[in-house]
Amino acid sequence: MLKNSFNGFNSFRTSTRKVSAFPNYHKQAVEIWRPKLNERVQIPNGIGIVVEISEDMYLVDLENQVSNVWERLTSIKLPK
Repeated sequence: MLKNSFNGFNSFRTSTRKVSAFPNYHKQAVEIWRPKLNERVQIPNGIGIVVEISEDMYLVDLENQVSNVWERLTSIKLPK
């Protein structure tokens, strides 16, 4: 008597569609907000004005404080 193998190739099965683990890429470029010079921004230390820009670092002059702080773009937000 023949035994059916469950691990072998079965020609009667239909091929399944493979799903990627990565999401579909965007066809259009995603716009990233970047502050400009003399623009008000909010950082973890408070609200201030952008004084200087160097690649991804921004020098922010804080309001009501006597300090300037270098911050990365990821920690800068629009003021509320």
